[in-house]
Amino acid sequence: MKRTFNIAIIDDHFAIRDGYKFCAEKIPFIKIVDTFESFVLFEQSQQVYDLILLDIELKNSNGLDSCKAYKQAGNSTKIIILSSYHEEPFIVEAYKNQADGYLFKDAPFEEVLLAFEKVLLKGDKHFNLEAIETLFKHHENEKKTSKLAQVKITKREAEIIHLICEGFSNKEISETIHRSVTTVSKHRYNIMQKFGFHKSIELVNFAIERGIFKVKRIVKKSNLS
Repeated sequence: MKRTFNIAIIDDHFAIRDGYKFCAEKIPFIKIVDTFESFVLFEQSQQVYDLILLDIELKNSNGLDSCKAYKQAGNSTKIIILSSYHEEPFIVEAYKNQADGYLFKDAPFEEVLLAFEKVLLKGDKHFNLEAIETLFKHHENEKKTSKLAQVKITKREAEIIHLICEGFSNKEISETIHRSVTTVSKHRYNIMQKFGFHKSIELVNFAIERGIFKVKRIVKKSNLS
């Protein structure tokens, strides 16, 4: 006899709950489908579930936080985040909080079925192509940021970066630090090469993020290219 599964759908909008309940009940290996409008009500249930479809925005709680706490408590129940958000922060946080999948609320029935098969029958995770691409991009950006954070700069380079952020031209920087324009140009080129930047605005953004430059006043003028 093939195994069947119990699932819970937690969403504070009745149309979403009923819609996914209707879809789930059409799947042969799904036995019980219960719906809840909050995570608190779900936790009060005595039923054992194999999978939770969990909305992000719930009454008095956040689905991503609930997912993290539930997983950290050692619960083995699978969780698929159910969301209308396609933005990177939500997908990345779902992944980091050990969610077993991420379904967009406008996903077609075929994808819902695929997600259930992967998570319940195969023990895999389900992040569709868009979500996977988002996670890959985030991972690459994190690697790049980590690599940049390891780049060492001299006191002179830090001074020049600060002046570049202020909007100073090479000539103005040379007058400020009392070095030739050629020397400043060389420093500037070496700095850009070190970080692998092609435009000054990339350097400025990174300098602000890393704390090399703090915005305290209006930039003198724009020489960013």
